[in-house]
Amino acid sequence: MAAPEWTKDEQSLEDAKNYLRQGNTVDFFETIASAVLREHPAELEKFCVSIVSDIRLGRLPKAEGEFQPKKEEDNKYMRARNVSEFLDRWILSLLEARPNGDGERLEFHQKYLEKLIEESK
Repeated sequence: MAAPEWTKDEQSLEDAKNYLRQGNTVDFFETIASAVLREHPAELEKFCVSIVSDIRLGRLPKAEGEFQPKKEEDNKYMRARNVSEFLDRWILSLLEARPNGDGERLEFHQKYLEKLIEESK
């Protein structure tokens, strides 16, 4: 994946870092990543949109099971499903749109994922 043009400017990178520190953005993506690693969903986009929908309704994903990073099966799943690339594209899209506030960010996530699902049909 080629880096967007705006990432080549130092101030733009600092602005992006500051944006990601706002609200619960880092916690949100940590929640998504740990749920994906715990569940290994077959349909990544649909699984993530269900998490976003639950969060919008005030329900956090279940933290059942113990997360054990660097398990071999997790690494295979990550590669087979291109999870890192999926998350990278999602975060870059968020940085491009830069919605304000948690509510707008959750709406962005929902629409972004629904668009991916629609495009994959």
